[in-house]
Amino acid sequence: MAAADFIKKLAPGAQKVFKKHNVLASLVIAQGCLESGFGASDLSKQAYNLFGVKGTYNGKYVLMWTKEQDKYGNETRVQARFRKY
Repeated sequence: MAAADFIKKLAPGAQKVFKKHNVLASLVIAQGCLESGFGASDLSKQAYNLFGVKGTYNGKYVLMWTKEQDKYGNETRVQARFRKY
């Protein structure tokens, strides 16, 4: 999907977020673009999760590999549940 098309798709939801939470729609859209690679990430394709939110949503989730750091900065790969919308 082209960047402009992705932004148009996000705009109505981002405007609702602004009205409800007073967070600028442009910031929501920018973060969604950044986090999901304009909707190209595996997480956004499989779960419509644009922001990398972990956990479950209405009992739905996808398992994805992710890097985690301990308090010393050591990285390890783990499978984690990410919300599926």
